[in-house]
Amino acid sequence: MQAELTSHFDSKIGELQSTLITMIGSISNLSEQVSLMEQRIIENQDNLTNIETHVKFLEKENSYLREKRLIPHLLGDDNFPAPPVIERAHRSPTTTRPNAKNGPRPILLKFLNAKDKMKILRLSREKGDLLFEGVQVYIYQDYSAALLERRRLFDPIKIKLSEKNIQYSLRYPASLRISIDGKFTSFRCPKDAEVFL
Repeated sequence: MQAELTSHFDSKIGELQSTLITMIGSISNLSEQVSLMEQRIIENQDNLTNIETHVKFLEKENSYLREKRLIPHLLGDDNFPAPPVIERAHRSPTTTRPNAKNGPRPILLKFLNAKDKMKILRLSREKGDLLFEGVQVYIYQDYSAALLERRRLFDPIKIKLSEKNIQYSLRYPASLRISIDGKFTSFRCPKDAEVFL
């Protein structure tokens, strides 16, 4: 009887030891996971601090759009009794292009009022060369990627037209207007323009 009890206790103690070893392994695993999470939290806090610092820098860097009244300065203060309201302004992301010119990246502006945008585009075309602190400034309407691709399809034809000294313009959204002897012809399809040449 005593041998049976001893055997029974030994088997139970073995089970308890096995369970205890499993629990110790689980606790160790959880402890490692907690350490990893703490490390990630610290890294995220550092990243958040860096992002906040960068945002403050960009806000300060782009403040000249509002504070210095850049647009009225470029296009004439008399055209803007009140400066246009800029809803959002940011620099475009950098891209690596083989023929990229060195210089500042474009700044994208979103105006609160569409009339302001159209007025600025019209005035920039009328004024021609725009200079800010001795640097040439260009103002363009921002197009979607799909529309830009449609407009790029006309690039080979525009090169040929330039070589032949033929006047042309690329009209919105994507049509090529050619002027020959004072007569204008428009093409919505690059193939049609190619055939015309």
